[in-house]
Amino acid sequence: MPKRSQRKPGKSGNPEKSGNGDEKKIEELTCDLKKYDDVGYSRERESELEAIVNELASIGSPAVSELIGMLSDPDKWSSLFAADALGKIGDENAISPLVDVLEDSDLGNRAKDALKEIGDVCIPEVIKKVEYRIAHPIKEGKSLDLITSHALSTIGEIRCDESIEFLNKLLDEYMSEMPDGPFDPTKHDWKYVNVDFFHLLECMVRQQDKSAIPHIEKARDVFPSNYVDYKICQIAIGRIKKKRPDEGYLPLEALDIILPSGALMNALSGGELGWKDTFDEEYGEYFEEVGGWNRGDDVDEDWEEDDDIMAGKREFDQVYQFKITLKRIKPPIWRRIQVPETYTFRDLHFAIQDVMGWEDYHLHEFEMKDPTTGSKVCIGAPDDDDIGFGRSILREQSKKIAMYFSMENRSAEYLYDFGDGWEHRILLEKILPREEGAAYPVCIKGKRACPPEDCGGVWGYADILEALQDPDSQENEELLEWVGEDFDPEHFDAEMIHFRDSGR
Repeated sequence: MPKRSQRKPGKSGNPEKSGNGDEKKIEELTCDLKKYDDVGYSRERESELEAIVNELASIGSPAVSELIGMLSDPDKWSSLFAADALGKIGDENAISPLVDVLEDSDLGNRAKDALKEIGDVCIPEVIKKVEYRIAHPIKEGKSLDLITSHALSTIGEIRCDESIEFLNKLLDEYMSEMPDGPFDPTKHDWKYVNVDFFHLLECMVRQQDKSAIPHIEKARDVFPSNYVDYKICQIAIGRIKKKRPDEGYLPLEALDIILPSGALMNALSGGELGWKDTFDEEYGEYFEEVGGWNRGDDVDEDWEEDDDIMAGKREFDQVYQFKITLKRIKPPIWRRIQVPETYTFRDLHFAIQDVMGWEDYHLHEFEMKDPTTGSKVCIGAPDDDDIGFGRSILREQSKKIAMYFSMENRSAEYLYDFGDGWEHRILLEKILPREEGAAYPVCIKGKRACPPEDCGGVWGYADILEALQDPDSQENEELLEWVGEDFDPEHFDAEMIHFRDSGR
């Protein structure tokens, strides 16, 4: 049996009434949180917000009512940190409000973490949330909206009897209602359209309870042994048997089985790059009983290097829609682009350079959460200095955006020019089906011109904008001559964007 999670003692019932001193302090701290709603993100500001959260948590239950009220606007920064504070306080009165926001992409992730801190007492409410969504599925056009992901993750990560019983039952029901043969869940009247099969298996692995194995075996045997669904079920069973819950995120493992990056790169390089196909090393022991797997079904060993493949123009069915915003500048400078799902981070770097208007003169790197570990990783173009100073930077040309971005892991930071320090926020807005006849990448929309290269960062650009307000001043003459008379900070035309070959 899984070990039941420990709930925080003395945190049930009605919220404690606060004294006048607490009320005043709570009001001051919540006002401080809300001050950050209209400013750009920075690591320094996040540290300041975390300090406020810790102060609110130290006050405890008297702050709960005010913090719950802040969850009502998921688009505000303050709502995310209010959820953090509610988790630290651990008051059971926060359970229902936190469960209510689990379907929001950003706030839902913070609510999930908060509920984990509160403990297994929240599980019945979270189960009700999933059951309601299954009974009332949401379908938007041709794309899948897996809005149960945060709720399922909460159930999966809080080990208790109720969690494993629900997950076992859900898998049985999911499989019993699956139509015979291949089907498109966006077209079929499928009540589990908001539930991801591989994510459900991931949650069962997280529980590390052997009672799940017969249920997964039953699901596995519905599929032919050469199907990815069968293979992922086998991997899930192996991880429960061998007590390995954190070996990798199963939905991403499924993608890697479909298009294993190591084998692909090794084939393209003729083996010279040293990329290793480690599937047999990682999973071979789980496949002995089913006779292994002929990787030749998925990777053509005779596949020759193809310029279109290396340029990110491989066959693809979906496109990722991103909003890219240059931080710390108001009004904001932003772009909305759509790129193939097959893009690497190197391809995405080139697309950002082109759509923003940068000239790729300087170094850059991405930073985002690795969905398999939950920790932040840097992705870029490491050189010998990075290695010498012990920096761990993943190589962007080998990392596919689809392995990192999902509707559950939507945001990343992109830093360009370490001197001027141009910070961009990348937000995955949608995953859409490819439109027939459309060319990708494409810029959909944007606002305002990109700052000039080497202008001195945010503050240097502020000087340029100020000088443009008084172009006749002698003090501004030299600066404006450097900028050029044609520069218009308000101009942007999406139709004029030309994306260079990403295979550079």
